[in-house]
Amino acid sequence: MDIDETNSSLRPMFCELGGITRADGSSIFSCGDTTVACAVYGPGEVRPNRESINKSSIEVAYRSRNGNSGLQDRKRELFLEKTCESGILAALHPRTAITINIQEMHDDGGLLSACVNSAFLSLLDACVSLRFLVAAVTCAVDNEGNLHLDPSKKEMKRASATLVFVFESRSHSIISSHTEGLVNQLKYQQCCAMAKSAAAKTLQFYRVVMNKKFSKDS
Repeated sequence: MDIDETNSSLRPMFCELGGITRADGSSIFSCGDTTVACAVYGPGEVRPNRESINKSSIEVAYRSRNGNSGLQDRKRELFLEKTCESGILAALHPRTAITINIQEMHDDGGLLSACVNSAFLSLLDACVSLRFLVAAVTCAVDNEGNLHLDPSKKEMKRASATLVFVFESRSHSIISSHTEGLVNQLKYQQCCAMAKSAAAKTLQFYRVVMNKKFSKDS
């Protein structure tokens, strides 16, 4: 497997929980220079057209840094919504809504992964019941076939393909993925293996963040 040794590890991660007022749970999450803020509201009142008699409605709203909403933003919302739905025990709160608002603050690569990780840290902060924890990792394949873990925006622009893998914490299996560009099966599997190892480190980071939260609360 050809891996760029200068970028075969995750960039430094940072997370502050509970920094957004009036939210039931929130986080400001950074990976390298990529930063997103997320606020979770609910379970609470649901709009009539979104009400379900047997589960909570999961609503995700994504806002880019420039404030304009385009097709790419809508694609991110759908991906994030499906990913969050897979991890939330929505059946515990029928006829309610759980709203997840995500704001891009700075994008230096790996934005979609940062949004997923920030969303689940915010859900933890809001004490929303979950089936499992979720960790997302981005990989890139350049034109020479080298693999880049957690690439910067410059590296993503030079890549022939970028891949996002989302793993759950119980069996560490993939629950969702997103690919842009062309990649063969071998490189896909190599990226998946590298991302799986990195996801375990991300989940360990979650534990550190939550331990700090409860040590402050106690």
